[in-house]
Amino acid sequence: MARYRKTGRALTAGAALLGALALSGPAHAADRTSVVAYGAHIRARAVSYGANGAVRVCDADAPDGYGVAVRYYRKVGNLQTLSNFRGTCSETTDIQSNPIILFTACVVIDSVDYCASPYQDTGR
Repeated sequence: MARYRKTGRALTAGAALLGALALSGPAHAADRTSVVAYGAHIRARAVSYGANGAVRVCDADAPDGYGVAVRYYRKVGNLQTLSNFRGTCSETTDIQSNPIILFTACVVIDSVDYCASPYQDTGR
């Protein structure tokens, strides 16, 4: 019985040590997605990916003739906007030292951005 308790304590201590090591490692943010719909269709999809150093916006319904955009904030800096009117994808420069912290996808209709709400938080 005493042997069982020692083994249990050793396993508990080992699990606590591994948990502490896992928490002390570098943070890796997960990919985040923001979509915006207009009418019955998703029009734009924005993704902050990797270490959230960059964001990509894609036209999800290219034949509709609408542009797409992504509004985003980096850790240091003001609101920025990346637009695409070609029916394809565009992405920002990957600046991992100044990651994207908030972003939202937008569809551009008659020069007005209609954006998904709320902004997506990347956890950075």
